[in-house]
Amino acid sequence: MTSKKITLIYPFAYGYIDFVVKELQSNPDIQVTDIKTDTIKYTYPNIFVKIWNGVTKLFGNNIKKKYFNKQVLKQIKEKQDVIFVIRPDLMEASLLKELKQNTETFIAYFYDSCKKYPRQLEIAHFFNEIYSYEKEDIEKHHFIETSNFIYDEQIEHEETKYDIFNVSSYDSRIDEINKVSTELFNAGFKIHFVLFWFEKLVYPHLISTTEYLSLKETKKLISQSKAMIDIQRTDQKGLSFRTFESLGYRKKLITTNNQVKNYDFYHPNNILVIDSNHLDPSEIKKFLDLEYVEIAQDIIKKYTVKSFTKKIFKL
Repeated sequence: MTSKKITLIYPFAYGYIDFVVKELQSNPDIQVTDIKTDTIKYTYPNIFVKIWNGVTKLFGNNIKKKYFNKQVLKQIKEKQDVIFVIRPDLMEASLLKELKQNTETFIAYFYDSCKKYPRQLEIAHFFNEIYSYEKEDIEKHHFIETSNFIYDEQIEHEETKYDIFNVSSYDSRIDEINKVSTELFNAGFKIHFVLFWFEKLVYPHLISTTEYLSLKETKKLISQSKAMIDIQRTDQKGLSFRTFESLGYRKKLITTNNQVKNYDFYHPNNILVIDSNHLDPSEIKKFLDLEYVEIAQDIIKKYTVKSFTKKIFKL
């Protein structure tokens, strides 16, 4: 039997896509090429080349982009059955054209809305299939609906240290995250809010870190907490990985995304939707005291990495 050849091309994704790669690699009939674009780094040999690149960029010639394109294509040894790309809007049209010529099926997964990254629409014509979890984009642009996935379900029991845990990156949500953490702290909740950025930041109830929290570290903090809180960007309606971590680990979730109520795994004992502008500490306390309700295994199964992989790659 001829092996199915699949290539995945994607930027840094906190390790989530590694689980898709591992799932594919577990199938002996699949040859997997794994290209992490954030690991492709061009180093100027000297200052003169750097200056020259600055000049030539004005005329559409970029040494760094040429190097990037060459390194991506070099890793694809033969024609693929599937090439799967996350954040293709970061790539030049010339590279997308060559990739399309190197595969039977060219697939994109749009992690974010087209409002946030409008170039996604400009390069959409290159792809045979486009997957998205943003319902507005799915309906408007006829993308294929999918969701993020449960990448792990095994968690060791830890002594409970916190009522509510959050990990976020510094972005447009910072004022909202700062406000929520302050209100929860003042209401007497034991919180553990981690904020990542490349330099140290100072907020009264946020723990600043300049290094990404690994999934292993995140998992331990989830185990030590009664619930996670997910504060989503206003332009994002699709469900974040926090939602699927809570589902896989059977942990309570507090979220600002009311779309979660439309999913079959929603249960009010397990998921509380809040308005961050009108927090009700008594409502949150009651929610944390409710007994967790187990979700049927056939529902859980629909959202596993195995199901995600089977759907995307037609296995």
